[in-house]
Amino acid sequence: MSTITIVVRGQNIPSTMRMTSVVVDEIRRDPNVLHEPDGFDWDSNWRRKVSKYEADYNQENWIAVYVAGMLAYASRDDENMEALTEVESLADGQDVTEATVSEAASNVLGALEDIAVEHDSQTAFVFTPFPAYHRAAILECRDRRTGSFAVAVYHPMPTKPVRLSHFISFCADMTEALTHKSFLDRVQEMVADNSIKNSSITPSFVQATRNRRRDLIHTIENFEKANKVVYRPERPKFT
Repeated sequence: MSTITIVVRGQNIPSTMRMTSVVVDEIRRDPNVLHEPDGFDWDSNWRRKVSKYEADYNQENWIAVYVAGMLAYASRDDENMEALTEVESLADGQDVTEATVSEAASNVLGALEDIAVEHDSQTAFVFTPFPAYHRAAILECRDRRTGSFAVAVYHPMPTKPVRLSHFISFCADMTEALTHKSFLDRVQEMVADNSIKNSSITPSFVQATRNRRRDLIHTIENFEKANKVVYRPERPKFT
């Protein structure tokens, strides 16, 4: 009868996808959330998706949910969210571009003669549900290299499909693990050229990142054991 657009925007891709999994589950449980989004406890569900690692080391993390163009939930209440809401009103549910960011900055801050506005896109996930499986195509630009791969999870049987929200969360774990791998590889390079002493990276942060990556890999492997997962062209290297 009608189409209602829900947009989830966040500080990073994994958190955004985890909150998207919450939205997908809730819509399937109670479609009325599309018409009465204020009746859902967004905050508690968001807090459950924030790992201890992010709570300790990424306190700038945030999430926002828009239903039919209106803000339904924001994890923060400050001037940054005002700017984000302006971005969303201009993007109208579509991808954010540099022109969108520039126009939003101009509307919020006024004249931009002394302000440089930049927009960068690193990772894109496209989820497609099929009768026999869910598929995600991933395009990422990491460490000045652009690559792409795809992952699919097959349903055990048509009457018992893998929940789309679980697959989205699996992909969130996967991309976070790859992000941590990229960071830890860079740390190794900095140690090798003796430049890490000039950075703000602490041994405790590096160790916490290693522990977080280990936990994510364990979760990924458990999902792979419980489901038929196929990668194209090959499984990413998480270590």
